[in-house]
Amino acid sequence: MSKKKRKPKPPPSPKSNTVKRNNPTPADRAESNVSRYISFGLLLGVIAIVGLLFYEVMAHFLIPLFLSAILVVVFRPLHRWFMKKSNGREKLSAALTTLSVLLTVLAPLSVIFFMAAIEGKQVYNEFNATKITDGFYQIRSDLKLDMPCKNELRKISTELALLKSSTSFSPSDEDRFQISLFEIEEAGKKLARVTGKDWPIRSELDETPLESRSTWDLFAADLTEARILHEAIPVASTETVQSRNQAIVNYHEKINQTVTHFNLFESELLGGKAKAWLIKLVNPSDEESESYANSVVGFLQDKLLQLTGAGVSYAGNLIVGAAIMVIGLYFFLLDGPRLIEAFKGLSPIDDEHEQELVTEFGTVSRAVVVATLASALAQGLLAGIGFYFAGFESVFLLTVSSAMLAMVPFVGAASVWIPCCFYLLFFDSNITAAIGLGIYGIAIISMADNVIKPYILHGQSNIHPLFALLSVLGGVSTLGPIGIVIGPMVVAFLQTLLKILQREMTHLDQISSTPVLPPDPNGNAALDSEQI
Repeated sequence: MSKKKRKPKPPPSPKSNTVKRNNPTPADRAESNVSRYISFGLLLGVIAIVGLLFYEVMAHFLIPLFLSAILVVVFRPLHRWFMKKSNGREKLSAALTTLSVLLTVLAPLSVIFFMAAIEGKQVYNEFNATKITDGFYQIRSDLKLDMPCKNELRKISTELALLKSSTSFSPSDEDRFQISLFEIEEAGKKLARVTGKDWPIRSELDETPLESRSTWDLFAADLTEARILHEAIPVASTETVQSRNQAIVNYHEKINQTVTHFNLFESELLGGKAKAWLIKLVNPSDEESESYANSVVGFLQDKLLQLTGAGVSYAGNLIVGAAIMVIGLYFFLLDGPRLIEAFKGLSPIDDEHEQELVTEFGTVSRAVVVATLASALAQGLLAGIGFYFAGFESVFLLTVSSAMLAMVPFVGAASVWIPCCFYLLFFDSNITAAIGLGIYGIAIISMADNVIKPYILHGQSNIHPLFALLSVLGGVSTLGPIGIVIGPMVVAFLQTLLKILQREMTHLDQISSTPVLPPDPNGNAALDSEQI
């Protein structure tokens, strides 16, 4: 029997379910779009949460990784040379470059900072009140600001101030005033012997005209009369109230006159009012000098102890950060290009702009880092040579301080060698070394920055000097020492982003200003103005 052929199925009608699925209605499309937007919003929320957690996890390692990226940019030529010599073996060339950075940069810096720390500890141990006081006395003597007869002048001034400020006149006060007058007179006699003055008596002064008397004679006469007036004050009683009050008034007027004449004599003795004020300011009593010195030493030692305590944890963090930086350096050298391409694929920014930012990062970081470090290293080494020949003991400490401060614009190594010049001048009394170090600092140390930086930068970094200073200071205050490098780079990136934004806005303005021509009636595409 022959089999029957099956009739073919008729084609589906236009109203079948398949057609409905292939041609969704506007309501279906709206529902699909809402679902898509919700899914996209949830995705963004999850990414934000995970990104925040990722930042919290990686925040402590961002600066070491950033330094790794800087080292990759700086030592890229060396890495390429190793790649060429190793016939393209990426792991070997990355390892050799990392080892070279360790041997040429990190190891010498570690040794220098270690020696500077040892010298800093020695300076801390030798820091005491006696050394500060002796140095202060030496500076005062060199400036010829020593106060002659300091004890006698101070005694007279103190006792006169006490008598002038006393308003009550009880029996106990009378005895105290009598003692003060006696002590002033004894100090005046000692002062007369030291300064070659006479201690006149009242009968001799009566024969000398008032306008012809010196301030010393007037002070001595007033003091003698004040003692006489004090002894003549009547004993307190109901009958002597009026006469006693008048005697007390006369006594106080004479004390005020004595103070005036003593101040005039003291100003003449010390060289005028201005110089007398300065001499009295820098000539405190021995007890006050010791107290001030102990206060300064205590304050500085407390601060140094705080820094030392914080330095232990800082050293631990520094070791961990250095290890992360070395590991990051190796992997950035090995997989750097692939990481950049992966970032470009994930970033929504246009590829052209991303490449411009990458190029700017390489240019600016290499220019800023190399110029800053080279200038700081040169100034530190030159300053160290000057400190060595000037006779300083803590050469490494001063050298490291000069190199570190040389990275800060408008501050530089001068903030170290200028105080050293004053130290040589006032504390060591070595005028030749002080002048020589000053000339060497101006002509050699500070001029090195004006030669090295322009030679290395050579137009590669167009940051305005004001923004360079503010970016460094702001970067240091916000991020610490690493801000010296990151601050200028942030400014440079902002300049690049603003340039990109300006180009994009110009491009959008050109698009919006281009006229849209109506379509050709014959069906041909409309021609723009350039094609016409």
